[in-house]
Amino acid sequence: MIRLLASTFILLFFASGFAIAQEPEISFEFENDSVIVGQPLVLRIKVLVPTWMPSSPDFPTLEVPSLMVRLPERATTPISERIEGETWSGVQRAYRLYPLAPGDYRLPAGEAAITYADPGSTDPIAFSAPLPDIRFVASLPAGAESLSPPVLANGFTLEQKIEGESELTVGDAITRTLIAHIDGTTPVLIPQLAPESPGTALRAYPKDPVVTETENRGDLSGTRTEITTYVAQTDGTLVLPDVSIDWFNLESGKIETASVPEVTLTVTGAPPKPTDPADVAEWLALAALALAIGWGVGKWARPTISSRIEALRDRWHRSERYAHRAVLAAIADQDLSAAMIQMDHWKSFVPAGDTADFRQLDTALAGVGAARFGGETQSDMTLQWRQVSVAYGKARAQMRTMLRATSTGSNLPPLNP
Repeated sequence: MIRLLASTFILLFFASGFAIAQEPEISFEFENDSVIVGQPLVLRIKVLVPTWMPSSPDFPTLEVPSLMVRLPERATTPISERIEGETWSGVQRAYRLYPLAPGDYRLPAGEAAITYADPGSTDPIAFSAPLPDIRFVASLPAGAESLSPPVLANGFTLEQKIEGESELTVGDAITRTLIAHIDGTTPVLIPQLAPESPGTALRAYPKDPVVTETENRGDLSGTRTEITTYVAQTDGTLVLPDVSIDWFNLESGKIETASVPEVTLTVTGAPPKPTDPADVAEWLALAALALAIGWGVGKWARPTISSRIEALRDRWHRSERYAHRAVLAAIADQDLSAAMIQMDHWKSFVPAGDTADFRQLDTALAGVGAARFGGETQSDMTLQWRQVSVAYGKARAQMRTMLRATSTGSNLPPLNP
């Protein structure tokens, strides 16, 4: 009886060991233990089963921050190996890992879902195999430690294109296109190209940068394109600063600099305002009245009447109401340049010592500029101009309140007569 129990125990022990040995195996290998930032590191994950797999395993994601993961063409291939005298079959999946920053990387824990044939009955068995602990180190080559951000490539160039004249008037626009070309790594590593806005003299309207990438057997290259439209706000000599980027040449092992020169702009005052037909009609009516009166009273009164008419016209042209009508005409024409010029003139009627808040009006004008130079539709432009009209109405109501307060204050009797 004791011998029977011992034999049974031994058989169960070896049977359980055999069962364990029949479970799928998962392993990995790197081509190298470390890698340079921006360069590919090939990772191969192998899955082996004692029989065969009716379908490829479902591998977990390997995404982690600052790591770009790519699957090359024919990333998954069949394999077979001899394990303890038996032929096991399986698949191998290759990944290309591109670290975007130096440091120690550890891939996330996960499980590969495997389906394989039961060695005894060939029935399908579902099995979850945990991934091994996968780690590697990304570093910078000697001499590139000072670069921030680290641009490591076989080639790097900068190019700029200017659309528009260098001699502008207030309200005119010029467009600057900056293009960076990179070879031997991903263009994701290219930093921002356009500098910050050069100040209030130029208002910048940047478009979203466009990054394009190409791959040739794991070697990456590509471009980053940034387009910015600048609108002149004041006259004078303005400068779009030069752009330079330091990068490490992997072929020469040295730091080099790619750059484009600055752009100097000359901005003059606003062009003369076209005559308003309504003003012309009003002036003609006044002139006709003056002529009629002149013919009635004789030649001796004409010089006096003409001078008074001229004074009235000058007074009208220097009035807030005239400036208001010019602003309305520019808004109706949806003319951004004219609107900016006429609103600056209208703001000059703010009473001395008072401070008006035109932030909402300036924001609405900035929205028109963004819609115009950002490629918006006509419906978007109409909506932006409607917001400008509403903001201007509120600003004028505030100014008229100031003017009335100033007029009322000027009529008060002195405190100590």
